[in-house]
Amino acid sequence: MPRPWPDDVRACMPSFAAGLRTAWLPDAFGAADLLAGLADGTAFASADAAAALVAEAPLNHLTVPVGRGTRTVPLLTPEANAALHVLTENALRDHRPHPCVAGATGADWDYRRAYRARAAKLAALAADRRRPLLQHLDVEDFARSVRPEPLLAAPWPTRPLATALATLHRRTGQCLTHGTAWSTRLGTALLAPVDEVVAARSGDNWTRWSDGWHVAVRDAREAAEVRAAVGDALAALGLRLSERKSVLLERTAARQVFADVADTPHAVWSLAARLDDVRRFRYALVRAAPAAEVSDALPDVVRRHPALLPRAAQYLDGAAGTPQAATAFAALADWADGADWADGADWAAGEPGDVHAAFRYGRLLAVAARHPAYARLLPVDAVRRWGQSPPDPLRELAERAAVTGHGAGAVPDPSPRVGAWLRRGARVGDRQPMVVTYL
Repeated sequence: MPRPWPDDVRACMPSFAAGLRTAWLPDAFGAADLLAGLADGTAFASADAAAALVAEAPLNHLTVPVGRGTRTVPLLTPEANAALHVLTENALRDHRPHPCVAGATGADWDYRRAYRARAAKLAALAADRRRPLLQHLDVEDFARSVRPEPLLAAPWPTRPLATALATLHRRTGQCLTHGTAWSTRLGTALLAPVDEVVAARSGDNWTRWSDGWHVAVRDAREAAEVRAAVGDALAALGLRLSERKSVLLERTAARQVFADVADTPHAVWSLAARLDDVRRFRYALVRAAPAAEVSDALPDVVRRHPALLPRAAQYLDGAAGTPQAATAFAALADWADGADWADGADWAAGEPGDVHAAFRYGRLLAVAARHPAYARLLPVDAVRRWGQSPPDPLRELAERAAVTGHGAGAVPDPSPRVGAWLRRGARVGDRQPMVVTYL
């Protein structure tokens, strides 16, 4: 007997809330109303209503840093992402991934817990002396390469989910969108036939995270056989292996895949600064207590590695009230506005208002909206100009930051949600934008 629709809606609340930590653009009000609607099952009247929302939702694109390069991603509203999230979980309620799959395996999956489980499995694989090599296999440009046909041919899509995915593909050219929890969950389920191929050859001597497998093998010959079998299975889904990322790892190299960053956050930061190590910077920024050493170096680190900006914003949130953090925020605001480009950086060829600006603006406006001391460092005219950049949700962040720093008079014609916030008293702590991030 089918489970009632409101139960599916409620079941999505924990993972949707966690998924906000991978949002490329923070929501100006923390998606608080939406989370409340998911919690009580009233967010969407029916599966058909959720599917229709995907067709009606405003659509923007955002250019974001990924690794050393950039990627332009479709940016859906929180409401549309929540609708796709609920439709996905409704369709996958009876789907059971292979136990060797570490992430996105259920409606209540937790990113950090799943990541630790994957690390534990990788450590066990690397310790098996009978299989001294790890074959890493990764799909080429996974999210953008998935076509509607294999998704809709899978055993689990419901009619509303199929309608929503077809609509999304028609509007964006993609069925999956990078950085969303529902997309990760769908992608995990889509690759189940490939998992079966790996399991048939390797038993339980493998693990998968997203679209990347690590398979323990005895020798290069077995690795080549596994790679060929996975390549064939992916081809049946219209996908192919990444030649660059699909590599055979020795035991010592394999340990680097799952090695925990050791020592205290500030010791890790110091080592990261000496080595210019992005991985260690990522670890330290979301764990380090406010310190002059970190705050003083932060602008230069982010200019060299723009992908660290979300974690830098989280650090600044925790460091608010310290003079060094205020100086760092002001320097990053200058950089965001195009006034201080880093020599040789990927984004250094841009001009103020370039396609990368919205990502920079969004992260800093979210912090400013949470702290008047930061918001007052942003001139009103600059904040207004930032809010005029696409995508549309930047306007709400900019208006909220302007009011936080300069009072209600800074926004003479507010957007509807900001107007409602003003009527409620415009309290800084009311439904704040989220800066905690997994990015």
